[in-house]
Amino acid sequence: MKLLSIFIMSFLLLGCETIAELQATAAAPSTPTETIAMPELQLQENDLSDDDADGVITYREQCLNSVLGSQVNNSGCGGDTVNTVRQELKVNFGNNSAVIAARYFSDIKELADFMSRYPDLDVIIEGHSSKQGSAALNMDLSQRRAQAVMDLLVNRFGVSTSRVSAIGYGFERLLDEGNSKSAHKRNRRIVAELSGENLTQDMKWTIYSVDKTL
Repeated sequence: MKLLSIFIMSFLLLGCETIAELQATAAAPSTPTETIAMPELQLQENDLSDDDADGVITYREQCLNSVLGSQVNNSGCGGDTVNTVRQELKVNFGNNSAVIAARYFSDIKELADFMSRYPDLDVIIEGHSSKQGSAALNMDLSQRRAQAVMDLLVNRFGVSTSRVSAIGYGFERLLDEGNSKSAHKRNRRIVAELSGENLTQDMKWTIYSVDKTL
């Protein structure tokens, strides 16, 4: 009987301690829960397309219409490398003549218009002749023909003289070594050599090499 009384007293004491612990826990201040605010979703307003396919998005693009495959910087622009491009002008002259027929003015004007759009460009007008007659005669004739084209660019179409020069090569730079009429015709030519920064990227004029072997 005494042993049972001791057991009951121990049980009651243990229960009181447990209740006291629960009451103490309930009375303790609770730790505040931290709330993380999620950023609001924003609508993408920048143009992420690449209209000229140069690897630079349109939003960052500063030089539109890059030539496909050209090297550009992070703004879509080329470097400041000076390039040269050669273009044959469709100008034919009469035998031993340096007079330009009016029907060729439109081709020369096309060059003048292009230079007007790109004021950093300069041009050298080259005169070339066929291998008929003496070297001295053809050198002089090719120079006068190149000068005639230069004069037309300056006096009729308003290109600054500081941007144009003329040189005659006679038959020093033949395209065709043959002695046929077609060979002579190929060799009698006027070539415009354009030079300027970013020329290959800005070029809209029809370009092809005039010195390659056909």
